[in-house]
Amino acid sequence: MKNTIILIALLAMLTPCIGQDLPDYSKNRNELNLGYFNAFELNGLGDLGIGYKRLTDKGAFRTGIGMNFSKSESEHQSYIDNSKWSEISPRIGYEFHQWYNRIRLHYGVDAVASFSAYSSEYNYEDPENDRLSEYKTFAAGIRPLLGITVYLSKSISIATETYMNISFSKTTEESTYNGDTNTYERQGMNVGLGPLGIVSVNFHF
Repeated sequence: MKNTIILIALLAMLTPCIGQDLPDYSKNRNELNLGYFNAFELNGLGDLGIGYKRLTDKGAFRTGIGMNFSKSESEHQSYIDNSKWSEISPRIGYEFHQWYNRIRLHYGVDAVASFSAYSSEYNYEDPENDRLSEYKTFAAGIRPLLGITVYLSKSISIATETYMNISFSKTTEESTYNGDTNTYERQGMNVGLGPLGIVSVNFHF
């Protein structure tokens, strides 16, 4: 919560005095969102993605897709660990707007699906000890969300939002060792808050 207050205060500092004549920022009905990065964890990227909003008189229809890819290799005394992870998450929803000059508050809900794959391969000096673990996860659910947008001009703005994730997920694991493969499945409900400080740069036209 403290981080959210700090971020909102920083965005508000970009807003000129209320007494000035301000253009009607709601006239541009199309919005392209590019991001996202975490303003409080600048040492790494979070979800990368693109979104689109079509503004209405009271809010906006919204859609987008998030992507994340990573690959790592770590050497240990007797083995090498090669790991790969990828995720793609399309979403669609609607948000309502409250305008305060250059500042726009929004709240709404997204329907979200995600597909992720993770693999970890352990290569030992003796190949007979090599192991491979693979995980594939599908999840679907909804995300009630809350955010704020600050217009820098008629065509450019900066936004941040957070959400609550409510989803059902199913994970399939395949583990291979010494020529034998075992398969496991697990499923369940997931409820949790999204990260704070996720920022996007938006273009309006």
